[in-house]
Amino acid sequence: MANARELALQTLTDILIDGAYSNHALSEQIEKNELTVQDKNFMTELVYGTLQHEQLLNFYVTPFFNGKVKAWVRILIQMTLYQMLFLDSVPEHAAISEAVKIAKKRGGQFNGKLVNAILREMTRTPLPSLDTIKDEAERLAVETSHPLWLIKLWSKQFGWEKTIQMARANNERVNVTIRVNGVRGTREELKQKLESEGITCEYGNLSQDALVILKGNVIKTKAFEQGWFYVQDESSMLVARALKPKHHSKVLDTCSAPGGKTTHVAELMRQTGTVYAHDVYEHKIKLIEDNVKRLGLTNVVATLQDATTLNERYESDSFDAVLVDAPCSGLGILRRHPEVKITKQPSDLDEIMMIQKKILNTVAPLVKVGGTLVYSTCTVNRKENDKMVEQFLAQHPEYELDATLVNRLPEVLHEQTKKGRVQLFPGDYQTDGFFIACLKRQA
Repeated sequence: MANARELALQTLTDILIDGAYSNHALSEQIEKNELTVQDKNFMTELVYGTLQHEQLLNFYVTPFFNGKVKAWVRILIQMTLYQMLFLDSVPEHAAISEAVKIAKKRGGQFNGKLVNAILREMTRTPLPSLDTIKDEAERLAVETSHPLWLIKLWSKQFGWEKTIQMARANNERVNVTIRVNGVRGTREELKQKLESEGITCEYGNLSQDALVILKGNVIKTKAFEQGWFYVQDESSMLVARALKPKHHSKVLDTCSAPGGKTTHVAELMRQTGTVYAHDVYEHKIKLIEDNVKRLGLTNVVATLQDATTLNERYESDSFDAVLVDAPCSGLGILRRHPEVKITKQPSDLDEIMMIQKKILNTVAPLVKVGGTLVYSTCTVNRKENDKMVEQFLAQHPEYELDATLVNRLPEVLHEQTKKGRVQLFPGDYQTDGFFIACLKRQA
């Protein structure tokens, strides 16, 4: 049987040193190693917990290093300190003992002794205090393990209190949420099916299509195999409702993979009309097709195509509705992808905004007069969201914001839905940070 801590360390090195995505790296290790359910859960906890608190853990461990240590040794000590500080179920002596064993196995006696000495010293010496950091932005950055540039960006755009809320919410645990496949049945029927298979769930906080999974592996159920639901954050479930596709209509999803919003749109159209789904990578087209097949949908056509060249495939005035769920900085999904806090740089935002702008300009003529264009991102950044929409409207006077969007969103969001657009923040409704704008073509 594989050792959960060893695999967690390898996963963390794959992410922090080699640049792997956390969900892919973790899934790969779990799939190729024999682990109990308990060990899988523990390994997942170690990986995501260490990533979520990486900057804080680094602040604590740095004073205990005399000179350079190997990168994997630093990660091992951070992972062990995470157990000591945040996991009450793990005895301190057990965490240290296991870390020393891993260090010896991976790097010989020297590294075993080094890890033992550092961790033992940490148990005898008080850890550095956050109070030594006088600048409040820097202190919040370290406390919540966010880059300082992001704390400053959010503070400038949304205010200090909202920044604190988002930064702390990004380190909270995430429940799996699923969207009922309306073609198969109702949310109530799905809930009954899952409960009969031993899954504990409740209705979502925002979406009328959502269930929140409280206990059990929902992917292993017959309901999943039979296409009764799609795993999706509640914030993302609002997009298809915002688009409100009519039966028998022609819809374009420009950046579709892995197909969550595509399939939701298709479900709302009740197997009528056609959703044309595109992405830029072949393997992502297969993801879309696999999800479409599992959900039993017949009105989706998935094709390889860069969204910035869709005007070469389709004529103007081709679609009743177009969805641009744009590539973005991902600053709204840090709970699920904590490595983004470590890897994302301010320059990345400028590059992605150029792509967003190009996609919008490309698809603008493809919407029929009277048709709908929905622009959405999973980020919290005014330049990618509100400002991007405002720039688009300035260049395309034939469009205007659709104030009726508010009628298609949950009542709890009505107050924060302003003139056809809404920004969800981490910590508001236990969802990701998300932005939706709905526009109508008038001429």
